[in-house]
Amino acid sequence: MRSRLAVLTVMATLALALSASPALAGTPAEHLAPMPADTMPPVLCGATTLNMTSGTFDYVTRSAETASGNWSMTGTLTATEVHAIDGDGNGYRVVGSAHFGFTYNAQTGIVTGYDGHVFSEGVTTFKLQFIAANGGIAGSMNFIQHGSPNGNYFVLAPGSCSFA
Repeated sequence: MRSRLAVLTVMATLALALSASPALAGTPAEHLAPMPADTMPPVLCGATTLNMTSGTFDYVTRSAETASGNWSMTGTLTATEVHAIDGDGNGYRVVGSAHFGFTYNAQTGIVTGYDGHVFSEGVTTFKLQFIAANGGIAGSMNFIQHGSPNGNYFVLAPGSCSFA
C-alpha cells in the first residue's frame, strides 16, 4: 500500500505542478516526456512484490486558468510496453492507466489532498493489470480518490491489489 501511494503521490505531484504553470494555461493537450517505468517504486500486490523493469508511462495533460484565479487540469498516464518481474523471476506485461482531474476555485476554497496539495475538487482513478506469460490476468491494482467542493476528502476504494 505504501509503495502504491508513493507512486500516486509522485504522479499527482507532477500533475499538480504542471497544471499550475502559466505556460500551460488554456493550451491544447500537452504530451510530456514519458516517465521510465523502471524508476517507479515496487508495487506491493498482496504477498507479491512487482518491480517495473522496462517501458514507460506516457503522460498527456490539459490545463486552463482564468483571470479570476480559477484553474482546471486533467491528465492521463498510460502504460506503454511496461513489463514487471516478481520475486520469483516471473515476468508480466503491465497494462492500464491513471486519470487525474483537479479544479481550483479561488472563490469557494480548497480541499487538502493526501499528498498535501490543495484543490477545490479532484478525482484520481488508477487501474493497472498484470498479464502473465500465458495471457491471463495474474493481478489487478485499483485506486480511486475524491476531494469534493464541500471540503470532504475521501478514498472511494482504498487501493486494492490482488494476485491470483
